[in-house]
Amino acid sequence: MKNNLLKYVLILSLLLNFSFLGAAGYTYYRQNQDRHALYGYGTSERISTGCFSNQPYLFEALSLGPEQRKLLEHKAQLFHESLDKKGEKVDRLRRSLFDLMRADYPDGMSIDATIAEINGIQLDMQKMIVVHMLEFRSMLDRNQQKKFFDLIGGAMASRQEFHSP
Repeated sequence: MKNNLLKYVLILSLLLNFSFLGAAGYTYYRQNQDRHALYGYGTSERISTGCFSNQPYLFEALSLGPEQRKLLEHKAQLFHESLDKKGEKVDRLRRSLFDLMRADYPDGMSIDATIAEINGIQLDMQKMIVVHMLEFRSMLDRNQQKKFFDLIGGAMASRQEFHSP
C-alpha cells in the first residue's frame, strides 16, 4: 500500500514538473516571438549580422534621426547580447533542472537551488529590461516616447489577449 502511494506521488510530481517545463518552454517561445515582432527579425539574424542592418520595425515606427538611430542601434545591440547570454544561462539551468528531476533519486535541495538560481537570473533580466527601456526612453523626444510606449503597450496587450482563456 505504501509503495503504491509513493508511486502515485512520484507520478503526480513528474506530471507537475513536465507541466512546468512545458510552460517554461512555451513562455520562452512566446517571448522570442514578441521580440521578433517588435524588432522585425529574430535573435539569430541579429547575432549573425552583428548589427541592425535591415531597418527594424521599432526604429522605423519611432521616426528616428540618423544620429539617434545609430546610437540606439548600438545600445540595443549591446543590451540584447547581454540579455541573450543570461537567457542561454537560464536555458542551461533548465536543462540541468530536468537532469536533476530525471535522476533515480532526485535531490530536492539541488532542485530548489537550481530553481532559485533560475529565478534570480530572470529577476536580473527583468531589471535589465526596465533599465534599458528607461535609458532608451531618455534618448527620445516626447512624441517618440509616446510612440515607444504605445508600441510596447500594444505588444503587451496583444500578448495578454493571446494568453487569456
